[in-house]
Amino acid sequence: MSDSNAAYDWSKFDSESYFQHYYGEPHPDDDLVVRLTVEAFRNAAPKGALLNTIDVGTGPNLFPLFSVMPLASAMTAWEYAESNVAWLRQELVRAELRPQWRHWWSVAREAYGADFDLPDNPIPELGRKLSVQQGSIFDLPERRWDAATMFFCAESITRDREEFERATASFCRCVKVGGFLVGAFLVRSGGYVVADRPFPVLSVTADEIIAAFSAHATDVQTQMIGIVEREIRSGYAGFAFLTGRAR
Repeated sequence: MSDSNAAYDWSKFDSESYFQHYYGEPHPDDDLVVRLTVEAFRNAAPKGALLNTIDVGTGPNLFPLFSVMPLASAMTAWEYAESNVAWLRQELVRAELRPQWRHWWSVAREAYGADFDLPDNPIPELGRKLSVQQGSIFDLPERRWDAATMFFCAESITRDREEFERATASFCRCVKVGGFLVGAFLVRSGGYVVADRPFPVLSVTADEIIAAFSAHATDVQTQMIGIVEREIRSGYAGFAFLTGRAR
C-alpha cells in the first residue's frame, strides 16, 4: 500500500470491530490516559470557566469525550470516516450504556473528584453538548475552539511523515492562540488491521512528536505510558501523552 492517507478506503473502516479489539477489554494504559487528560484540563481551565472543545479523529471511542465533558460548554467530535460518524451517533442514542463506557466514565468521575457533581450516566449530558461532524483533520477550521484533544489520530492515518506534520499543524491551529492542546500517540507502531483490512501508522518517537508540535505550540510536554519491548495490543507498544498551548 501507498504511504499516503488517501490510498486507504476509510469508508470501509469497521468501527465495531475496532471497538471490540481495542476497547472491548479496558486496559490500564487507557485508564491512565483518561486520568492524565482530566488532570491536565482541571489544571488548564480557568476556575469556573467552561470551554468550547473539539476532539479530532474521535473514531469509535468515547473516553476522550468523557474526560473533557465536565469542563465543556460545547463539544465537537471531528471524524473523517463515515462509518465512525454513524457509529458515534448510534452510541449517543443507545438504550443502555456499554460496560466499557461505564468503566471509563467511572475513571473520569473519580479523577474529577467530589468537587464535581457528575451523573451516573454521562450520555444524556454528552448528547446535549456534543456535535458529531464529518471532516478531515486537514480541513479543520482555524482558531475556533478553546481547547482540543486528539487521541491516536495524526500518526494513525498515514505512513507519510509530511502528512503527519501537516496533521499536527492543523490540529494546533484549530484552537485560539493560547488554547489548550492534549494528545496521545502510539509509539513504535507498525500499522494495524481492522476486520482483515490494513490501515497505516507512522512509527514515531517522543522526540519526533515534540518536534512536530513545537513548531506550532508552546509549553509542550510529554509523558510516556506503558512503553514495552513487545506489542500491548496488535499494532503498538505504548503511548506518548502530550500537552501544550497553541502559538
